[in-house]
Amino acid sequence: MTQQVILSIQSAVMHGAVGNEAAMPVYQHLKQPAERLDTVRLAAHPGFGTSAISITPPQELQNLLNDYCHLANFQNLGAVQTGYFGLPSQIDPVARFISSSRAMQRNLIYLLDPVLGDGGRLYVDQAISDRMRDYLLPLADILTPNQFELGLLANTPITNETDAISAARSLIKGRLQTVFATGIVTAAGQIADILVCADTQTLVPAEKQSSGVSGSGDVLSAFFLSAVMNGKTTQKAAEIASYSTAPILRRAETRLTMPVLQSVWEGLV
Repeated sequence: MTQQVILSIQSAVMHGAVGNEAAMPVYQHLKQPAERLDTVRLAAHPGFGTSAISITPPQELQNLLNDYCHLANFQNLGAVQTGYFGLPSQIDPVARFISSSRAMQRNLIYLLDPVLGDGGRLYVDQAISDRMRDYLLPLADILTPNQFELGLLANTPITNETDAISAARSLIKGRLQTVFATGIVTAAGQIADILVCADTQTLVPAEKQSSGVSGSGDVLSAFFLSAVMNGKTTQKAAEIASYSTAPILRRAETRLTMPVLQSVWEGLV
């Protein structure tokens, strides 16, 4: 039986591990067939002080996705993962692609990693956030926001795990039945990843970091989606994702350096 493919639509960097540079090594390590489409290209995460950015034009995204649909391997597409978008208008062709793909593959899974901001700060255009909420959120089966992004999409402040669970439940409707919220600060001052489904909720303790590490959400989402694709329950997938991401985070020398490749090469995950 042919293994299903994941299409990862995210950012790309020359140096470091964020977006597709974080997710693809995970998929390769897991022997999970995956293909990529880059929304933007940068030398490195902007935190390094770089400023040049090459944004894939929306029409180019549309053309590439149209051609992808004509490949034989499109028949094996089982999931789509999206992350960072550089323009609000990039969202339209991606939303159309997901909708049209489901006409042929009804069980296609869509994981929306809403890369919008962190630490109380929006770092994309507000229009991207609005368009994501209006056009991608209704298509998603799985949502993997951080604490800030969860509050933004649910339009409510989040200060603890109770707030996070309530916010996640407010988003569960239609196709969206799984919210895996990461880096939630609990009332006890701990950090947890929280899985909220239609009727259940699970807190997975996470190691507290002095600050968020760029790319950690991309890595965690890749571990989670691959586990789901391989038949794991969402609860088991959440545990695998959290515990597999932890050793990589421990090795991060700065908040900008997620050592994904090194960890894979050295067998730490």
